[in-house]
Amino acid sequence: MTIRETRNRVLSLAAMLVLSLQAAAQTTLTRPEDVGLSSAKLALIHDAVKIQIDAGQIPGAIVLVARDGRVVHFEAQGVAFAGGKESLRTDSVFGAADLTKAVGAVAAMMLVEDGKLDLDDPVSKYVPEFGGPRLVRVLKPGSPPAPFTAVPGPGIPSKEWGEPQYALVPAEIPMTVKMLLTHTSGIQIYGVDNGLPRRDPTDTLATFVPKLASLPLEFQPGSRWAYSNSLGFEVIARVIEVASGLNFRQFLQERLFAPLGMNATDFGVKPALTGRALPYAPGLGLPIAGEVTGFSGSAGLWTTVGDYSLFARMLANDGRFNGRQYLKPETVKQMASNQIGPLVMEGYPSMGMPPEGVKFGLGFVRVTIPAAAGTRLPVGSFGWDGGGTRRFWAVPDQRIAIVSMVPLIGPQAAPLQRTIEAIVMDSIIR
Repeated sequence: MTIRETRNRVLSLAAMLVLSLQAAAQTTLTRPEDVGLSSAKLALIHDAVKIQIDAGQIPGAIVLVARDGRVVHFEAQGVAFAGGKESLRTDSVFGAADLTKAVGAVAAMMLVEDGKLDLDDPVSKYVPEFGGPRLVRVLKPGSPPAPFTAVPGPGIPSKEWGEPQYALVPAEIPMTVKMLLTHTSGIQIYGVDNGLPRRDPTDTLATFVPKLASLPLEFQPGSRWAYSNSLGFEVIARVIEVASGLNFRQFLQERLFAPLGMNATDFGVKPALTGRALPYAPGLGLPIAGEVTGFSGSAGLWTTVGDYSLFARMLANDGRFNGRQYLKPETVKQMASNQIGPLVMEGYPSMGMPPEGVKFGLGFVRVTIPAAAGTRLPVGSFGWDGGGTRRFWAVPDQRIAIVSMVPLIGPQAAPLQRTIEAIVMDSIIR
């Protein structure tokens, strides 16, 4: 090993040690009774996770619970992948998947508070290409339905029904920033072939988002709720760049990650943390922070449960954490309130919950009827989901934050999530 290689290795180990010490300081455990929770009841989370692992439902899970900003439960169990031997750690690095969107929503609302962004602004104010005439595609009468595709892109016509037939009609109103934050813009519906433009490896938000200006919308802006898993928050991220004068990564680093102490969070895995990072599936590579140029607002972040809990704890405490106010309490309340009116959250299994029990705010789902949603969380609880297996909740009335991550992607974590929610609520003693 050369002197330079030795030096780089030492620096890498030193960086890893610093990040580990900082993470440990942020997640020091508090006795649950000190914040009004029951140790004995919270201990049932361990049993609930073990039951799911033993049943083969999940390979493992990491769960963190905090109240009043203080961590009262934090445990990793199981392995990274079914049949594997790599044990999960509390500091394992995960792809945040769609939890990235919640971070982007908070960033956008910071700019609203700064007076640099307005929810009713047309998107074209920040992305001029969006100012041209826009078309909406509508299934023709008698046409077969659009086939489902988990990954948007060139689809395969359904063998059972044939290829869907569309008519193109003009968009009646322009797309606004609020529509993007509420998934009511009509741009790219989850599970439907959209004929997306190619995203080149060298594309940045500045070069990619304008390509979306000619993409037909899936419904008239503002007329429906339908989850835009791949594109809506790419546009939001670009709007943030233009409004702030910083690229998306810089803005998040300066306004959220560095102040909160989210030192393991970035677009890609920090080089010092690759040894404890989990790819989305066995055999997939890891994007490396600093090498990534496309800062995806939809699903680009990599993080740890401890890191993401800092963000969740801030939200559960009315936008304040460790003496710093990140968002005004009224802004957090606005984000967590119903922003879609009578519209129904259709076309996407929101956190494994029936749409009759939830509404959508600005980047977050809100529990409105707990019994209908199948959760013990109270009305007003809000959060979001990443790929079905990364979750966070803020329970503002109780100042509780819950963050959990399960390896892989899919609906397999939903039963465990409902159990964890019930255990946490049952643990409240004052």
